[in-house]
Amino acid sequence: MKLIIPQNIYSALFAMSLPDELKKNIEVKPSSVICNELEKDSNAAGLMPSMDIYKHKDLFVSSKLGISFDGVLSNTYIYFEPEQLSFNDLFLRGDVSTNEIILSKILFTEKYAQDVNIVLDTNPVDFGNRNYIVVGNENLDFNPIDKGMSFADQISSLIDYPYVNFVIASKNQGNIIELENTLPSLDKKIEDNIEKYLSKIDLRENLYDSIVAELNSVYYEITENEKEALYELIKLPFYKGIFEEIIDIRFV
Repeated sequence: MKLIIPQNIYSALFAMSLPDELKKNIEVKPSSVICNELEKDSNAAGLMPSMDIYKHKDLFVSSKLGISFDGVLSNTYIYFEPEQLSFNDLFLRGDVSTNEIILSKILFTEKYAQDVNIVLDTNPVDFGNRNYIVVGNENLDFNPIDKGMSFADQISSLIDYPYVNFVIASKNQGNIIELENTLPSLDKKIEDNIEKYLSKIDLRENLYDSIVAELNSVYYEITENEKEALYELIKLPFYKGIFEEIIDIRFV
């Protein structure tokens, strides 16, 4: 079985917890293409952005494994231009997926009464004059704990549940069952090995300390609470008229 993951700290922690035989078959891809890769390869499973369930409703989804956040730690951070009263443009950069494009529009409408224009951005950053949402490892350059706002925390407060950022998905439910059986008690394994795992990643000291201190707000296991969280999350685009239906999730 091949395992496809996005390039970020939290998927790296997931990958480091795998047995050696599965580590040999890891492929790292941009978050936005993982769903399409899974559709093409029935021998693959992947950590897929949760909002991609909408357009890939035939994929099976693990009821036991994923990546969820409920606090200051996040794969995505918001950076506001200082001393502004309102704004129109929101610049998205990094490993952007459907999650950030859809949920940022909803978030800023609901919490900040701002109807923002989403701009995909690859230019040099200008924090003094622009508002950004930065996704994935590009945050490592920007000291997100001190200068950014956790996107996950904002979404969590919107739905009153953890933010399920990534789900394990596959075209073949057997791949999911195999992966679930390989990773029992994953939260505990990562917690027990967190300092060893983080020593292999180049991090600012304050981000390292924050991940160690706040790891209990990151969930690699899906419980009934995260399943309810995922249902609440995928209802948001329907209620806001972005999608025309509420889909059924094909949990395994």
